[in-house]
Amino acid sequence: MIVTDAHVRRAVDRDGLRTCEVEVHTNDGSTPELLVYFGASRDNDYDMVAVVQNDAKAEIDWYDNSMHSAFTDVSDELFDTPTMKTDWGQRETFKEQVLSFPGVRADIGRLLDWS
Repeated sequence: MIVTDAHVRRAVDRDGLRTCEVEVHTNDGSTPELLVYFGASRDNDYDMVAVVQNDAKAEIDWYDNSMHSAFTDVSDELFDTPTMKTDWGQRETFKEQVLSFPGVRADIGRLLDWS
């Protein structure tokens, strides 16, 4: 999966953790649009906290409501191997693609009050 576009949407609390929501577009037909949540990490970078897929169609469900049942957390299944273990290399590659997109890392730093 290759990231074709990414931009930070907003800062949001997710399960009590301050995170930034990044809208990501990929070249993968099964996951063309994702919301990726990043939080601060101890090594002065960012942890990918969750990857969420939105199955709602904008023409039908125009209200952007992250509590809606159309939003499905795909964090585990997106990077699982056939033996049901996490492919950490693939996960880190995806994370770096998102963070390396122009402006994303800087916007996250600004919204999380990190530089």
